[in-house]
Amino acid sequence: MNIAAQFPSPDLTGFQSQRDSLKAGLEPLAAFAERVERVEQAMEALEELTGDSAKRSLARLQRELKEFEPAVTFLGQVKSGKTTLVNAMAGWADLLPTDVNPWTSVVTSLHLTPGSQAREISARFQLMKEEEWDRLVQKGGRLGELANRAGAGGELDTIRKQIETLREKSRRRLGKKFELLLGQEHEYGYFDKNLLERYICLGDDFFEDDAPAEAENQGRFADITRSADLYLSSRAKPFRMCLRDTPGVNDTFMMREQVTINAVRSSRICVVVLSAHQALTSIDMALIRMISSLKSRDVVIFVNRIDELKDPSNQIPEIEKNIREVLTKQDGPDDARIIFGSAYWANKVLSDNIEGMAETSATSLLNWAEKELDAAISDYPPIDMIWHLSGLPKLQEIISERIVTTLGEPKLRKIATSAVTIASGQQAANKVRIEGDASGRSLSMHEIRGELAALANHHTEALAQEIGTITESYQSRADRAHNNFIDRAVHSLVKHLEDSGDTK
Repeated sequence: MNIAAQFPSPDLTGFQSQRDSLKAGLEPLAAFAERVERVEQAMEALEELTGDSAKRSLARLQRELKEFEPAVTFLGQVKSGKTTLVNAMAGWADLLPTDVNPWTSVVTSLHLTPGSQAREISARFQLMKEEEWDRLVQKGGRLGELANRAGAGGELDTIRKQIETLREKSRRRLGKKFELLLGQEHEYGYFDKNLLERYICLGDDFFEDDAPAEAENQGRFADITRSADLYLSSRAKPFRMCLRDTPGVNDTFMMREQVTINAVRSSRICVVVLSAHQALTSIDMALIRMISSLKSRDVVIFVNRIDELKDPSNQIPEIEKNIREVLTKQDGPDDARIIFGSAYWANKVLSDNIEGMAETSATSLLNWAEKELDAAISDYPPIDMIWHLSGLPKLQEIISERIVTTLGEPKLRKIATSAVTIASGQQAANKVRIEGDASGRSLSMHEIRGELAALANHHTEALAQEIGTITESYQSRADRAHNNFIDRAVHSLVKHLEDSGDTK
């Protein structure tokens, strides 16, 4: 059972900053988008020249290219600033709420499409199915299975108890609707903070029954929400992409760790968000090792919250040195890209509120600017300088390059090669012509039918003659074989009689 809520769909692009600096770092993705457009135009032109069979193959390629949406998954501990960073990457300040702890209880995917046209469906929430609940309660889900195989029975018991508590609390909150809601998909033509908190914000009082009255709706469906997808248009992004926000890997509720692990499996590009105050703890290192051990995973490390450092110009080089040493000692990826920045600064730019920046953060910004600013951006307006100092342009550049080289180019090459094969087949077919006389005389329908009938009769007679020849040849060989068999049998019988006479 699906529920489609019909609400007016506001133009969410109105909440985006219109600054051109937001596109900084996205140049590789913009160039890729131009190549995609040329391939799409070529396939549209080819579509006009092909037959029905080729049209179907071409339509499949066009659909595959249209649906191509590279995904980037953001991972990290609770309070590392993942959600704030995702907001900045999406180009909306406070798009996803960050003022509850912990807020991200499910994987939340932001599907960004270039342009300004509002989508008919802006939000889709998939709720848990009955069999998923049963599997979680019985085995503790994938995380519980791994714990059980490793002999960590205590971990499995903890997971099972947490899930049972979660289910009972959901049943008390939802009453008779609990079973009816399982497996449903809810769609909305809009979304706002209240809607998001209802489905994916658990808040501070996850295991408390005495929540304040104003928080009654917060997390109403969050316990049974499996996934959340938000669809938005973006004026800054040159090509569609998906940004995935995940629960913290150090969440005390282990089921949310499992949700994060599952998200990693379906993403080729991962951004590990660290806090500058506590960069690369054992939990962070375990996460990086897990991601880097998976095949074809590109790992980017973003050290967030440098706005909270007292002396970033001197502290950041030391932090990076320590991270590199830990990566080397723990057999982490030696070539991991490390970026330092502040999602807080970026969102101040997006909200056009740099004057409202905290004093300590402003002091850190000036300190970092003295070291990081160069001649290339010295003439920029202050707000654009802050955007570059936030680290977002560098992060966007690396992600754009990874999307193009890891996902985009192989996909485009495969589709273009298939389209060329279709075009080559069509070109060969166009060379086939029915040869007529040199006069180029027009034939009537009856004359054409007569010509075709004559051709059919000619080839039918030729076929009959060929079959007759084959039949006669076969009959001749069969007769010879039959006669040879009789001759050998008679010869054997005569010899037997001569040797044995009339004896028995």
